Amino acid sequence: MSLPLKGKRVMVTREARQALPLIQLLEGYGASCERVPLLCFEAIDDDVNRSQLTNLASFDWLFFTSVNTVRFFHQYITTLGIQVKNKIAAVGEKTARSLAHYGYAVDFQPSTYSGKAMVEEFLNENSTKRIALICGENARREIPELLKEAGVSFEKIVIYRTIKNEQSKSLLNKAVSQVDAVFFTSPSTVDAFQQFLKPHLFEQAKNSLLTIAIGETTAEALRERSFCDILYPETFTVENMVEVYIDYIRKGDA
Repeated sequence: MSLPLKGKRVMVTREARQALPLIQLLEGYGASCERVPLLCFEAIDDDVNRSQLTNLASFDWLFFTSVNTVRFFHQYITTLGIQVKNKIAAVGEKTARSLAHYGYAVDFQPSTYSGKAMVEEFLNENSTKRIALICGENARREIPELLKEAGVSFEKIVIYRTIKNEQSKSLLNKAVSQVDAVFFTSPSTVDAFQQFLKPHLFEQAKNSLLTIAIGETTAEALRERSFCDILYPETFTVENMVEVYIDYIRKGDA
């Protein structure tokens, strides 16, 4: 088997549970991974959520935009003893697989993994219905803005929040000078990276490290902080992140 990343040491900043597929891919191609989970997630358990979920039957469709939303949603409804009879839409293949894992049938999935495709294709195929957008506290604004522009009735159910993982601060400062590249999977990971690093180490990282972002939004967060070397794939998945890194290495640019 070809090992194009043999000898490369990379940092993965994604939350520990979600980082495993990316780490397995990188190690499968020969890379050595430094696991520095800069984020963690926790459920938001309040009266607003409980009221919304108790009245889930008032919605025709449930929109899921990430694996996290599926996991926390399932925890909630299991605890509350709620039956899900709504139609379900998933933004992409991984979200759809997560829904299937918990026993939910997916009624709609866009042809392309993007919020824009999700809204546009959904509205082309379905009459306007009342939608519950299951999301996290820091969810991207694209889907709700597009639904609002289209005049669609929807309600956000915010079921988890993202927290910076303070326990990784020391490890980050020790490891950052020992890696060739850093993988970022959200603007929040970029923010935590800057916040946790000592200022002189952050300045060094901006100028010397290759960064691989999962998509345009995360890449923009890196640009705003003046990182010099940024890669990101056209299709926003961890598999494609690894592919663009391998292409970069093979072209002799590293």
